[in-house]
Amino acid sequence: MKLSTFQESRIGGRNYNQDRQVIAHSREAVLLVVADGMGGHLQGEVAAQITIDLMSELFYQQATPTLSHPNRFLVNAISSTHQAILDYAADQRLPEIPSTTVVAAIIQQGMLFWCHVGDSRLYLLDKQGMRLRSRDHSQVQRLIDQGKLTEEGARTHPERNKIYNCLGATSDPDIDIGEKQFLSPGASIVLCSDGLWSQITDTEMEKVFIGRSVGQVMPALMNVAERRAGKVGDNLSAVAVTLLEDAADITGRPDALDTMVTPPRHAGRVIMDPNLELMHQEILASRVAMPSGKKES
Repeated sequence: MKLSTFQESRIGGRNYNQDRQVIAHSREAVLLVVADGMGGHLQGEVAAQITIDLMSELFYQQATPTLSHPNRFLVNAISSTHQAILDYAADQRLPEIPSTTVVAAIIQQGMLFWCHVGDSRLYLLDKQGMRLRSRDHSQVQRLIDQGKLTEEGARTHPERNKIYNCLGATSDPDIDIGEKQFLSPGASIVLCSDGLWSQITDTEMEKVFIGRSVGQVMPALMNVAERRAGKVGDNLSAVAVTLLEDAADITGRPDALDTMVTPPRHAGRVIMDPNLELMHQEILASRVAMPSGKKES
């Protein structure tokens, strides 16, 4: 599989960055994850880091070189992450449980599998335009769905940052499993935190991707979003890929990846506490059952 790739996180107008993101791959599968630690919650960056760490580890363990059931993997990995965050908070006796959003995708065998919790987004764009955009688990999205608010009005609504679904909540997250999608060369998949998408309209996103790959588009989108948000802007992060033709010559392209040639890249894990290392090992050794009502794919 040959891909044009992009991965970047910026602090924006904040004092520190609570976003985390990763691209991981085996010879025949790719994992993309963005986690946005919730700024109003203690150690939101810890929850986001646990998400990236654990989902990457589970991917490298199970993608040999493909995942037998990608949707099951995503649900189980996110469920495991949620429990790991709760366990970490209990072990550290934190006064508040860290929390985070997550959006994750698997690309393998010409298919996209994806799911999300919260308001970090996934976009799928191809020559037909924007084929797919995830639906935020937010109060303003509910108002939009009810016809009480427009997309434009949501951009300045006072509750635009309020979400009702996350990892680290006292109740189990509602993991939104997206419909799997067939992919063709030229298709681009973008995962990003709200610091990026809140400043870029769907129309703009669709327009700039016509005939272009993520390596050509994403740096400019990050610049535009950061400039528009200004000094009060949120952290902004994205991981993105464009599928290339198998015959594409990517020699010397720093933004391109051939999964059959490049050795798997392990995420640079940052363990906040020695007890978390043991927690990772225990979770990796266990098998998480499929939540009721979720279909296996």
